[in-house]
Amino acid sequence: MFEGVFEGLSYLGGASFWLAFLAGLAMAAVAGVLPGISSGFLMALAVPFVVFTVNDPVIGIVLLATITGVEEMLDVLPIIVLGHPGGGQVTFIEGSPLARQGYAARVLGYIYVVSALGGLVGAIALLLVIPVIKPFILEFSFPEIAAMGLFGVAMVGALSRGAMLKGIASGLVGLLLSTIGLSVFTGDERFTLGLFELRTGLPLIATTIGLFALPEMLDLTMTRAPISKDARNISTREVFRGGAMALRMWPIVLRHSIFGVFLGAIPGVGARVVSWLSYGLGISLSKDRSQFGKGSYEGLAFSESVQSSKEGGQAIPTLALGLPGGQSWVFVLVAMLAYGISPGPQMLTEYADIVTLIVVTLVLGNAALGMIGMLWSGQMAKLTRVPYPLLASVIIPIVFLAAYQESRQWTAIPIVLTFAVVGLLMKQFRWPRPPLILGFILGGIIEKNLLSSISLYGAIGTISRPVTISLFILAIVIAVFFTKLAASGDEEGDTPPAPAGPRGWMWTWENLFPIFLIIVASAFFIASFDYLPKAQEFPAFLSLAIIAIAVAQAIRQSRGVVSGEVLDLGMRSEGVEGRKRTALILLGMIIAFLFLAAAIGLQYSAIIMAFVAPALLMTGNRPWAWGALTGTLVTAMVVGVFDRLMHILWPEPVIWAWVRDMFVAAS
Repeated sequence: MFEGVFEGLSYLGGASFWLAFLAGLAMAAVAGVLPGISSGFLMALAVPFVVFTVNDPVIGIVLLATITGVEEMLDVLPIIVLGHPGGGQVTFIEGSPLARQGYAARVLGYIYVVSALGGLVGAIALLLVIPVIKPFILEFSFPEIAAMGLFGVAMVGALSRGAMLKGIASGLVGLLLSTIGLSVFTGDERFTLGLFELRTGLPLIATTIGLFALPEMLDLTMTRAPISKDARNISTREVFRGGAMALRMWPIVLRHSIFGVFLGAIPGVGARVVSWLSYGLGISLSKDRSQFGKGSYEGLAFSESVQSSKEGGQAIPTLALGLPGGQSWVFVLVAMLAYGISPGPQMLTEYADIVTLIVVTLVLGNAALGMIGMLWSGQMAKLTRVPYPLLASVIIPIVFLAAYQESRQWTAIPIVLTFAVVGLLMKQFRWPRPPLILGFILGGIIEKNLLSSISLYGAIGTISRPVTISLFILAIVIAVFFTKLAASGDEEGDTPPAPAGPRGWMWTWENLFPIFLIIVASAFFIASFDYLPKAQEFPAFLSLAIIAIAVAQAIRQSRGVVSGEVLDLGMRSEGVEGRKRTALILLGMIIAFLFLAAAIGLQYSAIIMAFVAPALLMTGNRPWAWGALTGTLVTAMVVGVFDRLMHILWPEPVIWAWVRDMFVAAS
C-alpha cells in the first residue's frame, strides 16, 4: 500500500497532473458561477474526451474527481450576490439576510473557509475509512434509505417551529408531486394529464427554479432596489475577516464535516438532503435559536461544511464498493470501468496511487478554489449594490433557458411559471417552501426503497430494523422538541386570538391556500384509483395525509390561531411603493415573453426580454443603454454557452410552424 501511496505522490512532480488539476478546477468554477450549467453536464461531456485521449488512468480519473470534489465551492457566488438560490436553499435562507445587511463580502469569505475545511475533513476521512466502511454501508438497505429520506423531510418540516403543520404538509406535497410520471413498479402513467413529456416526471430544475428561484427574483425586482444599499462592508478585507470568523468556529465545522462524510457515504440518500439534515442537527444542538432563518453564521456553517465533506464521503462507496455515492461520482465510476479498474479492496493495494491522488486533489482543489474565491469576491460583492431590476434583466431570461435545457421540452416553461405562482403564494401566506422542494427531490428515492422494502421484508420487517426504528424515534423526538420550543416562547409560537370577544369562527383569506391543497390532494387521490395497487398506494396515502393536515390548519386559522415562524423568506417587497405597478409590468413582460417564444423562438425571446427589461423596470438616466448591456450579455450566453458549448436544439416556434403549415396547405 505504501508503495502505491508514494507512487501517487510522485505524480505531483509532473506537468500532466497539474494540467488535469487546473482543467478540473476551471470546469468546476464554470459550473458553480454560471446559472444553468451543472457539473454533471460538464462531466458528461468530459468523460468520452478523457477516456479516449488521456492514456494514464490515474490522470483521467483525477481530472473527473477534481470537478466533482469542488463543484459546489463557488456556487455560493450567484446565491449571495445575484439572489439566485440555485440548489443552495439553506445557504440562501441564511446568507440572503446577511447580504441585505451589507455583509455579502464577509459571508463569502466565511463560506469559502468553511467549505475548504469541510473538504479537508472529507479527504482525510476518505483515506482513513475505506478499509473499514464496507460492513457499515452494506447494513443500509431499502428500509434504511427510505427511513433516512422520510427523516430528512420530517426534519425540515419540523424546523418551522411555530408552523409545524405547514412544514409537514409542505413536505408531503413535495412527495406527492414526485409521483408524477411512470411508476417504477407497474409502468402506470401517473398524473401526467396525457402529456408525453411528463412520463419521466416533473423536471427537477424547472420545478425548483419555479418554486424557489423565480419567486425570489421577482420579489427582489419588485423592490426596485439593490440587494444591499450599504457599501461600507464590501472589500477584500471583509472577505478575509469572514474567513477568520470561520476559523474560530472550527469545532462546529469539524462536527458537521464528519456528519457530512457519514451521510455522503450512504448511497441513495442524495446530496441535497445532507445539508438540510446537517442544518436541522445544528439547530437542535444550539442554545440560541433566535437568529436561524434570519441571517445566522452558525446556520451557514451547518450547511456549507457538509457540502464539501460529503464529496469525500460519496467517494467512499464509489471506490470501495462500486456504488456511486452521488450523481457526479457516477461519471468517475464510468471512467474507472472504462479504464479497466474495478472498485473494491484492491483500491488500497493495486490502485493505491489513484486513491492517494484523489485525496490530494480534494485537499488542493478546495484550498485553491477557496483562495481564488476570497481574492475576487470583494469585487463580486459589489453586485449587491446594483439595482436588482438590472440584474434580473440578465438572470431571469437565463433561468428560463436553463429550465428548458434540462429536459429540452416546451413544457418546462409553463412548469416554471406554474410553480412560480405557487411559490409566490407560499411566500405571501407564509408557507415554507424548503420542505416541499426536499420532498420532491427525495420522493422517488423514498417510494422506490419503501415499497421494495415492504416487498422484501414485509411491513413489520421494514419498521422493525434497528436503524429504521432509531430514525423514526429520532424524528418523533425532534418534532416534540420543536413543538415544546415554540410553546415555551423561544421562538414566536402560536399566538392566541385577542381575549376580547368570543373565540368564534371567522373567515380569513389565508384559508385559500389550505383549500387549494385540499383540492389538489383530492384530485390526486381520485386519480390514483385508476392505477394498479403498487402504483396507487404511495400517492393515495400522501393525498389523505395532506387533506387531513390542510383541514386541521384551516380550522386553526379560522379559530384565529396565527402560525409562528416558518423556515423561509417572506415577501421583501411588502409595503414597497409602486409594488403593484412593477408586478403588472413583470406580468406583461412574461406574457410577451411567452408569445415571442411561440412566435420566433425561445432563445430570441429571452434576448429581446433582456434588451427591453431595464427600460421597463428601471428609473433614472439611460435605461436603454443598460438594456444594451444586459441584452448583449444574454446574447453572449445564448451563442457562446447554450449554442456553441451545449449544442442545444431549440424548439421550433409554435406560431411560426402553424403559419407555415397554413401556407403550405393553402398552396
